[in-house]
This record gives sequence, C-alpha cells and structure tokens, in this order.
Amino acid sequence: PIVGPCSRCTSATRSAGACWTSRQRTRSWQAEYWISAARDQVITLACLRLGHPTAHARGAHLLPAEVVGPLEGALPRSLEAVELQRALVVVVGALRAELERRDRALADRLAPTLDAIATRSAA
Repeated sequence: PIVGPCSRCTSATRSAGACWTSRQRTRSWQAEYWISAARDQVITLACLRLGHPTAHARGAHLLPAEVVGPLEGALPRSLEAVELQRALVVVVGALRAELERRDRALADRLAPTLDAIATRSAA
C-alpha cells in the first residue's frame, strides 16, 4: 500500500475513477464533484512537492504556471456529458504530469489506470 504524501496520488486517481463512474451513470453533478476533487488533489500534490502550504489550497497561488495553467482546462464549463468528459481528460493529464514530476516510478505504476480512465472518457 501507498502511505504518506503519495497516498494523495492514489486519492487523486480514485477521484478521477469515481468521476468516470458518475459520468457513466449520467450523474453530472456527482461527476463534476469528482473532477473538482481530483483537481484539488493535483494542487495539493504540487504544493507538497514545492514545499507550499497544502490545507485548503493555501499554497495554490504560489504554484508555477506550468502546474496551474493546465488545470484551468479542468474546470467544466457546463454539466453536459461531453464537457465533463473533456474536463476529466484534462485533469487526468494534469495528474499524470504532477505524478511524473514527483515520483516517476509511481507515475509509471499508475499510468495504465489513468490511461484507462482518460481513454474511456474520450470514447
């Protein structure tokens, strides 16, 4: 099992997977909730990696554009299924990028799961 700061990595992966499940069940508000949760976890992971405060996104404003820029695309513009799919694919990509910056071995281990979530979302 993964414990400590990298347990957040698996939490973000679970959030993305829960979003996919919610979207499949046409629960748009629930899907948006999980997209937001995954996005929040990416922000927390980046803050941990860079030594910024993590609670309640207190260090988010200190993150570099290379981290937060892609996350803007993970904000759903509507609750339409196609828009939720797009936002989920973006947040999965941002999660993958942050995992690669933090722990390449863990990123490689979670890649098949993240790829499956993104691929199913794009289908």
